[in-house]
Amino acid sequence: MAGIVPIAAVATVVAGGVAVGLTTGIVRTIVVVVVLVIGTAGGFLWAARGGAEAMHRRVAGARAEWAQTRRDATWEPDGLADSRDLSLALPSGWRVEAARGRVHFDTDGVAVHAETWVLRAANGSRRAPRRREVVRTAARTGDARWWVPLGAAADSMFVVPRWAGEQAAPEPSWMPAARERVAQHDDLLAALTIGDDRVILLALDDPRPETMVARAKLVCDVAALIR
Repeated sequence: MAGIVPIAAVATVVAGGVAVGLTTGIVRTIVVVVVLVIGTAGGFLWAARGGAEAMHRRVAGARAEWAQTRRDATWEPDGLADSRDLSLALPSGWRVEAARGRVHFDTDGVAVHAETWVLRAANGSRRAPRRREVVRTAARTGDARWWVPLGAAADSMFVVPRWAGEQAAPEPSWMPAARERVAQHDDLLAALTIGDDRVILLALDDPRPETMVARAKLVCDVAALIR
């Protein structure tokens, strides 16, 4: 990514020089300004796109390499996020453009699915795209739907599920134990959601497989508490 903006800058200077040579007067001024604006904007857009793809290659490559070392792991092509996962874990104001770097594996004999959500702001917002790692396992939740924040700055824009303010049912008997287990887990910014026969951790994207494994252990431990 570091080399993309300088390349764009050089291209902009060259284009500006050509414009100066081919035009005169007020036309020259207008053309030069237009070239500078387009070149600057294009450079930053190119950098943003290149940076996002570079991050994806890093995360997906690390997961794929890790999966190759495990007999219980299978790789899945990029695609659409599961609609039930979206209903349970998607933060308000966002949509999922794609689910990438998807892998299935076992944690202590329990099936786990992990992937990265590429988030785009909904409703015409200009918020920059975000990437979130999603780790899921099955659980017999019944009609229960609860969530637990992780980290010191659980902002609704980033991890809190959009239904978070709708909890009205009595708290299940297993929720205190679930919160205690979540408190033992170290994550900067994340949300654990429980419901729709699944437990999901939505957290900052991380290229380290050991982080994904620790998150998988968390969702499996919480799922085991639900009864």
